[in-house]
Amino acid sequence: MANRIRYLAIMLLVALYGGMGLKAQDFNPNNPPEPGHPPTKLTLYVVPAEGGTVSGAGKYTPSSTANVRATAKSGFVFLNWTDANGNVVSTNASYSFNKGQNDETLTANFGYSPSNPAEPTEIAKNVYYYLTLVAEEGGSVSGGGRYLPDRSVRISASCNTGFTFAGWYTQSGTLLSTSASYNYTTTTANTQLTARFNYDPNNPGEPSQPNLRPKHYVTATATEGGTVNIGSKRLMEGETVTLSATKNTGYDFTGWYLNGTLYTANYTFTYTMGTADANFEARFKFNPSSPSEPAMPTAKQYAFYLLNKIGKPGDTIEYPLYLTALTQAGDMTFQLTFPQEMPPQGNTVMLSNKADGYDLAFTATTDTTYTVNLTGGQTPAGNTVLLSFTIKIPDNFPTGESRQVKINQVSVADANGDTFAASTRNGRVSVFKRGDTNGDNVVNSSDVLNMVTRVLDQKTEIFIEEVSDMNDDHSFNSADVLGVVQIVLGN
Repeated sequence: MANRIRYLAIMLLVALYGGMGLKAQDFNPNNPPEPGHPPTKLTLYVVPAEGGTVSGAGKYTPSSTANVRATAKSGFVFLNWTDANGNVVSTNASYSFNKGQNDETLTANFGYSPSNPAEPTEIAKNVYYYLTLVAEEGGSVSGGGRYLPDRSVRISASCNTGFTFAGWYTQSGTLLSTSASYNYTTTTANTQLTARFNYDPNNPGEPSQPNLRPKHYVTATATEGGTVNIGSKRLMEGETVTLSATKNTGYDFTGWYLNGTLYTANYTFTYTMGTADANFEARFKFNPSSPSEPAMPTAKQYAFYLLNKIGKPGDTIEYPLYLTALTQAGDMTFQLTFPQEMPPQGNTVMLSNKADGYDLAFTATTDTTYTVNLTGGQTPAGNTVLLSFTIKIPDNFPTGESRQVKINQVSVADANGDTFAASTRNGRVSVFKRGDTNGDNVVNSSDVLNMVTRVLDQKTEIFIEEVSDMNDDHSFNSADVLGVVQIVLGN
């Protein structure tokens, strides 16, 4: 069997060297070309490093044709080739030119382009804003929640016995309507409306004085993905109120939270007013398995993305977190959850130069979960790396397996200080054997053939670049073929 594999490797190498005369992939013959100048070096760079791969580096005889190619990784697009002075020389991923008499460098530039970055063109009309309804003593209200601008929302006020409705008022004290049921048109701002009531002492069913038991507010809000039946209501201690949540299509209800702590997972429950205000939040999460919805919600002006990274046992991986923002972002907070075997390495969390002026707090809340707080800075609109950290893959980590890196509980403030939720996409770390070019968790002759096919610049169905660069020179050439052959032969 070993003789057959050795014979196959030799035949593949013959095919390789037969084709490399055309490709000039790092081929440096022992005898310099005659006549003329000696070969000069072409060095290729990738910016950002995780954006893609390049081929075509090596030594070329002056005036010969150099062929370079850039291949974007998932989540990125190729932008252009630039020379050592930063001048754009081509916008084509495959680029051919006549090699000069001096050593040269080219840089392949890539841009981050997530597979689901689609955002609406009219930003303001696709941002949700809070409509908070407050009931003063004497009644209750319903219809509050999070809404898009320019929507007609039916809000209602109900009077307690012995009270009459006085009107709906803005925070500045302006009367909007004296109708208890009122169609309010939402705006591009968080808004609070107050329902006022008048005590009616002529009602014979009531005492001459209102009940003097202490009263407190119970407030109900909803994250994007659903609605609640009330906004805010003032109750006497001991009084009860029923809270209900309704999810939108494509979302799952995760529970009612009281002051940030899970209170109940039931859609509807009855709450008895205690001795202090109670702030309930109904939380929903997007469910991408719903066939009627896109891969993630589009009505968000902020989106956070983690990548799918690949490595070998023992590798240290730089892991970036991307932010796509339609408007300038201010303070933000979120939670990152790492695999048990791959916690972030200490003191490796770094902000990018686009995250200007932030104070960073990276706090462990459990063995695998960290809370990230960024305060006092700002990030411009656009796609950018927000921060990065490093993960060490254990030497004994099982190959052919992967682990998820999660981001959740995101809150972002815009330039006006208004706080929004954000779209998120989790990432994953996949681990393969060195030389396993096709990802079948076995290094054999098919990996040698796969490597030869790639070096000859031909199409491969699957080619895992991160574990195929056998000598870590950021290119694929005969040395990588020999490296895989040595593994197959047991060397």
